[in-house]
Amino acid sequence: MSGPAPPRSVRGLTLALALCAGAASAQSADAAGPSPRWGAIAVQQQLFGYAFDQPTRAAAEQAARAQCAAAVAKARTSKGGAACEVRTAFNRQCAALAFGNFGEWGAASAPTREQAAREATHQCNEHLPTEPCKVAVQVCSAAP
Repeated sequence: MSGPAPPRSVRGLTLALALCAGAASAQSADAAGPSPRWGAIAVQQQLFGYAFDQPTRAAAEQAARAQCAAAVAKARTSKGGAACEVRTAFNRQCAALAFGNFGEWGAASAPTREQAAREATHQCNEHLPTEPCKVAVQVCSAAP
């Protein structure tokens, strides 16, 4: 009768399991999709601020409002202390803001800069300015 079998080396098995676990971890990260990349445009009168490539919508909106507030403070044109308002927020897209000559505005997000600009201009022109609306800013967050 023989005794218990001598212990076998499991180093190769451990390495194989570690490699499989790493591959599974990478696949689960891919399955979760790309990380969010938020952006936003905030406006007060015809002054604005924007943000892009932020991890959350709230962070993008906060950064856009802060940049807008800085532009307002620099211009010193604030009437009645009105706060900057977020006009559009977007995730892994582009956005544009257009103004008319009497305060009309349009804001839109779309997969490309050109589409966002067209839509923002169209929205602004729907308010019937006396002159065609013009794009003030276009911004994109990271592409998918």
